Amino acid sequence: MDMKIDTTLLRQLREIRGWSQEHLAEAAGLSLRTVQRIEASGACSPESKLALAAALGIDAARLTAPETGAPAPESTIAPMSVADPVRRHRRFRQGWVPLCVGVFLLALDFSQHGHITWSRWPLAGMALAWLLRWARRRDLVA
Repeated sequence: MDMKIDTTLLRQLREIRGWSQEHLAEAAGLSLRTVQRIEASGACSPESKLALAAALGIDAARLTAPETGAPAPESTIAPMSVADPVRRHRRFRQGWVPLCVGVFLLALDFSQHGHITWSRWPLAGMALAWLLRWARRRDLVA
């Protein structure tokens, strides 16, 4: 038995988190094709609806499509909380972990040679990756 879900809300929730359809499919335990079909048609099984709601961290009832003729709500999505654990983990992984690795590499290089020798190359690569990520967030690079 298929049910209708709000495709606009699903797409907005996915994009707010910065997730691709592939990432949502993986998080929900569904196939990529299933997520694509659901976003295109709005038809899904109750199990898929529950899986998507769980992956997005919302109540499954929020994904239910509004009845035809019902007025559309003004704003269906509240901004994502900074306390979101997935977002906090991503920020930690993208911020502190490279910093700690860089400090470790510098300390190791300095303790072995008394000055910076080989560690400049991995640090330069990390700095370039950080710069490209920064530029992508600001739509400066494709």
